[in-house]
Amino acid sequence: MMPTSYSPKAVDDVFVESYDNITGKITLKSKLNYYHWGRATSTGIGSDFDGVDMRGEVMILTRNIKINAEDIESWGGQIVTSDTIEFSGKARYGHTIMDNVEIFNCSQIDTFKSALRFEAASKRWSSVTNSAIHNGYAWGLMVKSSQNVLI
Repeated sequence: MMPTSYSPKAVDDVFVESYDNITGKITLKSKLNYYHWGRATSTGIGSDFDGVDMRGEVMILTRNIKINAEDIESWGGQIVTSDTIEFSGKARYGHTIMDNVEIFNCSQIDTFKSALRFEAASKRWSSVTNSAIHNGYAWGLMVKSSQNVLI
C-alpha cells in the first residue's frame, strides 16, 4: 500500500488473503507497519484538503493495473506529477513510477489536462514503461516544464 501521508517511506508490501467484492473488505496475510488513511468517497469534495483527493492507493504486483475514469460531461480523470511549495515554505517534489498500467477514458476535452501529465516536475525522476493510454477526450500525455521523465 502506498503512503497516505507526506512520508514517502510509509509503504507496506503485503499480500491479500481474501477480498469481498460486495463489501470491499480485504483480509491481508500480515499486519501493516504503517497507518493508511482512506475512505470510499473523495476527500477532494468540500474543504477538508482544498480539493485534493487524499485516499490511499493499492499496488497490484501480480497483474496489470487498469485506471478507468468515470465519464462525466467528457471530463475524465487525470494523473498529475508536479513539484510544489506549501504555504509553510516546505518543498514537495513529485515522483511517479508506472509500469504495466492501462489508463482508460482519462483527460479533459478541449484542455491541456491530459490523462497523464508532468507539469513543473523537475527535481526528481519519473518513469512510465509498458503502459497504454487510450479512449480519452484530449491529450494522452503532456510533459511541460519538467525534466528527468522516462517514457
